[in-house]
Amino acid sequence: MASHRPDRVGDQIRQELSELLTRGAVHDPGIGFITLTRVKVSPDLQLARVYYTTMGDPQARRETEKALERATPFLRRQVGTRLQLRRVPELQFHFDES
Repeated sequence: MASHRPDRVGDQIRQELSELLTRGAVHDPGIGFITLTRVKVSPDLQLARVYYTTMGDPQARRETEKALERATPFLRRQVGTRLQLRRVPELQFHFDES
């Protein structure tokens, strides 16, 4: 029986990140209007792939991508503080092509 824990953790991470990004906790103008579509957490809870979509042209998309990379350490710390996981998964942001 496979554990649903990665799914649950993924949902929690998505909620926390959405909140952080929409409440303006990240002060980076590069992060424009962004929607987190889903978070896939690896079975060992070491890695969380965060899929997002954003408005704008390819240039704006690249800006958002760079801004998210800059914000990743901060976001990971925030998620760790809020969710109190023993190990906070590494966050990887991926543009959702679907």
